[in-house]
Amino acid sequence: MRVSLVYNSKSGGAAHSGKELKALLRAAGYTVAHCVDKKSSWKALIDDPGELVIVAGGDGTVGKVAAAFAGRDVPIALLPTGTANNIARMLGIDVLSPQEHIDGLVQARHRALDIGVASGPWGKLPFVEGVGFGLLASVMAQLHAQDKHSDAKRDDQDFKLYRDRLALKALAASYRPIPLAGAVDGIGFSGEFLLLGAMNIRSVGPSVELAPGAQADDGLLDIALVPADRRQDFIDYLTDRLQGADTPAPADVRRGRCLTLVANRHDAHIDDRLWRARAQPPAVSPDVEIKAQAQTVMVLAPPAARPEVSQTPAAVADMALAP
Repeated sequence: MRVSLVYNSKSGGAAHSGKELKALLRAAGYTVAHCVDKKSSWKALIDDPGELVIVAGGDGTVGKVAAAFAGRDVPIALLPTGTANNIARMLGIDVLSPQEHIDGLVQARHRALDIGVASGPWGKLPFVEGVGFGLLASVMAQLHAQDKHSDAKRDDQDFKLYRDRLALKALAASYRPIPLAGAVDGIGFSGEFLLLGAMNIRSVGPSVELAPGAQADDGLLDIALVPADRRQDFIDYLTDRLQGADTPAPADVRRGRCLTLVANRHDAHIDDRLWRARAQPPAVSPDVEIKAQAQTVMVLAPPAARPEVSQTPAAVADMALAP
């Protein structure tokens, strides 16, 4: 079988280089048509990916590849090597080593993964994890700037996850709530919030579980809102997460296919991409529309994956992938 490999050599827990992963695939009997770094040109891979695209990286890399192959008759397989691995965790495939993933492809099955689309002052962008405004977007911007200008680089996943949650907790204590007004499938809401997350999966950022009931293949968004008056509850939740507890965030969740709102020039994140409101000209429209399931991509899950996600019968099919 001809496969392509996309890898991120800079991801938080990358234990294997692209060359090493390519060797593992060849040893398992696969023909590697393309082996490209996340930041390299994908044109040849997009034009002729083979029968399967294997993605080694974190959520950012997975999201970009998933969006690129949404709606195409080419599945993807994940080798999660990032810091949070929210997408792989949602699909129950975050616990396997690259070798176990590759060995399991022979008996892998398809799992559908929705790709949403967010339209706003940033243009029109696809997303897999979610779109958010408020506290989390601000923390992501701070950490991005810190990583960009710091010489102290660490590849330890647990350290990065702890650092990111600690930064989120520190800012949560003093963060000024943002006023938001919008509607979920035409049903309005308004108020002051620490954050809003339009979630396609359960977690975003440093494994912040805003939508514990989210499904990856249901064609719906879970709109998670943390009101200003639940600040202490959210801080307590982050304290629990720092201590290792695996609990959902204290958020009010509404489910629907479409979220519309006026962003009022607040910072936003679309998956791991940041949009800084203050850097935009006043003429830019603040109107936002976020839709679920613009398209889907099929993800291969080895049989050893945790059955964490309840998939709809039409979205799950047994499949044998012999090299």
